[in-house]
Order: sequence, then structure tokens, then C-alpha cells
Amino acid sequence: MDLNGNMLQRASATMTSAEAGACWVELQSAEHIVVTAHRSPDGDAVGSVLGLVNHLKSKGIRATPIFPDRFPSNLNWMPGTDEVHIHDESAVEVEGLLQRAEIIVCLDFNGPSRTGGMEQALRDSPAKKWVIDHHQNPEQFPDRLFSDPACGSTCELIFDLILGWGQVAEITQDTAACIYTGIMTDTGSFRFPSVTVHTHEVLGWLLATGMNHALVHEQTFDQQSIDQVQLHGFAMSERLKVWPDAGLAMISLAHGDLERFHYQPGDTEGLVNRALGLAGVRAAIFAKESKDGVIKLSFRSVGDINVRDIAAAHFDGGGHVNAAGGIYSTGTLEALQEFVEAQREAWFGTK
Repeated sequence: MDLNGNMLQRASATMTSAEAGACWVELQSAEHIVVTAHRSPDGDAVGSVLGLVNHLKSKGIRATPIFPDRFPSNLNWMPGTDEVHIHDESAVEVEGLLQRAEIIVCLDFNGPSRTGGMEQALRDSPAKKWVIDHHQNPEQFPDRLFSDPACGSTCELIFDLILGWGQVAEITQDTAACIYTGIMTDTGSFRFPSVTVHTHEVLGWLLATGMNHALVHEQTFDQQSIDQVQLHGFAMSERLKVWPDAGLAMISLAHGDLERFHYQPGDTEGLVNRALGLAGVRAAIFAKESKDGVIKLSFRSVGDINVRDIAAAHFDGGGHVNAAGGIYSTGTLEALQEFVEAQREAWFGTK
């Protein structure tokens, strides 16, 4: 595999070799580096943060991983989780880290608002801010931007950055496991259209480290609690609505439903994809009500059905064409379902 040829092609399209080199020089000279991601962090967010932190550590550079809130428990196995700081759990400490930082590397989000309650502290920090991300329409707040919306995951971009530094051969098994997890989870185990030849080349290099990919998959997907399994069964049998005329499915879970099954962060992961996997369904929505009544939404679709625009236009959200998120804060789950029902033909047409 030619490290100076095809594999560098996308990296050079978003960050030149000179820019990558300048980043490395800045990292080497900084004493206080923070690496962070968006609220409700998923596998790509956690994988990219810990992948970069582990790689820097292996090169003798200390970086502190922080998150706005706790990530799902099925990611607790990842190397470096014992060094993580959570803003929701220790706001004063985390805001102090942000204030002292010389560089803040922002991963897997395109604007400070995606960090929830940590947003103002992030904006107020005097640190240089770098963004490495694959979402559409990045805001113009960072000092350095490494963005490629066509890429399937931020973890793949982290690999490209390490490639730009000429350090791919030095990736450790810990770093590889983190990066692999992010690519795996954000591409639906490598089945989404965003997966490319380049993606598989990256996976080949990660496997070459000796990283146990079967164990990564097992630890990420095969450690469900009984409560989580029962919650998924309840959601599919009691809270699923399908509109065959529009190829649309929707699962809605009230806060009481979650309490009934002793909900933990990450327990609803994958539900929207289960709905999308139903025969004849081309778009799916998952709605989850929080304790304060705010309803968080996840959208998934296939083909050219653009759920990103729907999320942005109606739910203060965004994301990708086939995977997006948003918030419904103006009514109940019943009102949301009525709104979706009224809009389904305009959004998704009829079959």
C-alpha cells in the first residue's frame, strides 16, 4: 500500500501536508491540550477522542479527553476511558481545563452548540480551537478546520491526520481499537454508502497492528443487559408506528417507558436502525423523551431520502443526508406523532 499515493489523497484535499506538519509542531510545543466531542457521544465521538489521545500519548504528548456528558456503557472498555473528564459530572474542573488549554481539538461536531451545557466554556476559552469533523456546514469558529462531509466517520479522518504526520506505522493496538470502533459504529458495521476503498485500506492498516477486531465488535455490541433487551422488545412491539404509504416507521419512547426498564445511556442505541430495517421502510424516526419533557430525535434513511434537511427545517437539528438528529421541545410525543403523520407525504411521498 502506497502511503504517499492514494491513501493521502483525501487528507491532502482537506488539509495539506504543510498544514498537517504545522499542527504537529503546535502539538509538540503545547503543555495543555484538550480533546473533546459533542454531547451524547457515540462510538465515533468516543473513538476519535480516545484514538487521538492514545496516539499522542504514545508519542510523548499528553492530552486530556473531556466530554459534555457520559457516553454509553458499552464503550467503557475502550483504552483511555479511565482518564476521561465529564462536564455534567464535574463542571468546575472541566471548565478549568478548557480555560487553561492552549489547544482544544474538537472532534465529530461542526459547531459549539453541539456541546450542550459546555458550549459557553468552550467559546470563552482562549485556546486555539481545531475542528476535525465529517458533518455538513461547519461553523467558522475554529482556527484550524479539517472537514470532509463525504467521509463516513471522524475516526477515519483521525487516521488520515496521523497519516499526514507520517506516523501510520507507529499506531498502537490501543489507538487502532479506538479508531476501528468509530469507523465500525458510524458506518453501520461497514455497510453504509459512505464506506469507500479508502475506508477498507484504513481498516487494513488498523488490523495490521494486531488489534483484535472480533473482540472490539463483541465488547461494543454483544454486552447488552436484560433491561436493554427488554426495552428494545417493548419498543418494537408497543411503541412502533409504521406508515406503509410513505415507507416511514417511527418509534416513540416516553420518559416513563425508559424508567420502567431502568434506562442507562446507550440502551436505545440501534433502535432507529431496527425500524429502518423493516421491509418496505425507507426512512425511520426514533423519539426519546427526557425527564424535562424535551424529545430527542434520531433520523435514518436509505438512498436519496434527505433526513438532514428535515431535521434542520423542523427540529433545530442536522447531520448527514441519511443520518441526522434533532430536538422537539414544543409539545408531547403524541403531538410529535401527529405532526409527522401530517407531514409524511410532503417529506417522503407515497409509494
